[in-house]
Amino acid sequence: MELAGQVEGFRRRGIGVASIVPEPPKTLAAFAERFGIGFPLLSDRDSAVVRRFGLVDPDFRSAQLPGAIVPYAGNFLVDAQGVVQAKFFERDTENRRTAGSVLVLQGEGGQGGQEFRTDHFTLRTSVSNTEIAPGQRFTLALDVEMKPHRHAYAPGAEGYRALNLRLDATKILEPHPTLFPAPRPYHFAPLKETVPVFEGRFRILKDVTLSFWEGRSRVSEAPEAPLEITGALEHQVCSDTVCYPPGSIPLRWRVKIRRFVR
Repeated sequence: MELAGQVEGFRRRGIGVASIVPEPPKTLAAFAERFGIGFPLLSDRDSAVVRRFGLVDPDFRSAQLPGAIVPYAGNFLVDAQGVVQAKFFERDTENRRTAGSVLVLQGEGGQGGQEFRTDHFTLRTSVSNTEIAPGQRFTLALDVEMKPHRHAYAPGAEGYRALNLRLDATKILEPHPTLFPAPRPYHFAPLKETVPVFEGRFRILKDVTLSFWEGRSRVSEAPEAPLEITGALEHQVCSDTVCYPPGSIPLRWRVKIRRFVR
């Protein structure tokens, strides 16, 4: 259902959407009509596609479906020639990356968030999804625009405080490694040193998975529950002649936990 709400975002980027699922065509047709699904639902009832792509989950067991062939759940991004350009799968069967997260990873803007203006850069935060179901993996985005003749230090810059997105620990969220763009080497002749830096406009991404079991407990007695994600962006900025004191910007994202729609 989350995918259905993201279809137009994919189409704006020239990406078509289709789902391959094991249910028979009549079941899929009824589901599409009931929920107004506006993209193809393709039936793989005999699991031919699942087998061809090597997606059979050998550890799946169900007393209700003995001997059933169940695939790993995930997404492929395929170009016009049929070549897989990216794939998104999770190690645990109860987890799923959101379509909104895939869009943000492709460069689409996120939702909600805050804006901060400092003496050295502007920061805009957003999130791939403002409504999250238990087990879903979504993405926090930080869009940074440095002022002219300013640079921030990238991870690996020894002796300087590199950009760092820190999230406050909570048992309901599993943070994944932060994704930074490729830095450029900056050579400072007076000290005869070269360090990696960020300049101009760039984006920092942070995937987060909402715990399946903790998330379910939050919505066990109500259809939705609020969730606040907090943290900070730690940084140090320099010009060509001056290194400014390290700083930290407090961050906050607000989302809702929603029950699954089946």
